[in-house]
Amino acid sequence: MPELKVEIDGQTLPLTNCVWITWAPCGCPCGALTAAFGGGAFATEEQAWREKYPTKRERDRRQRQGYHLELMGWERYRSDIDLAARCPHIKATTTQQPLEAS
Repeated sequence: MPELKVEIDGQTLPLTNCVWITWAPCGCPCGALTAAFGGGAFATEEQAWREKYPTKRERDRRQRQGYHLELMGWERYRSDIDLAARCPHIKATTTQQPLEAS
C-alpha cells in the first residue's frame, strides 16, 4: 500500500504518524484510534467512526450526544492529550465511606 499522507494545521504528515481522538461532549478526550498501522488505514472521519462504533445506531447515538473525532499527529497527541486523566465533568459513581473505629 502506498504511504498515505494528510495535511493537519498546514503540516503534511504520514497517516501512520496520526491518531484519531474521540472527544466527549464535555470537551475531554475519551478515546484514541491509530490512523494507520500494518495494512490498515482509517484515512477519513467516516472510516474512523465505523471502526470505533461498528453499528450505525451506535455511531448516530454518539454523534447526537455530541461526541466528535479529531485527527492529529502523534507529536500533538503526546504533548496535549492525557487519556489516563479522569474527566472532571463526571461525578464519581461510588463514594467511599470512612470506616468507623470499633
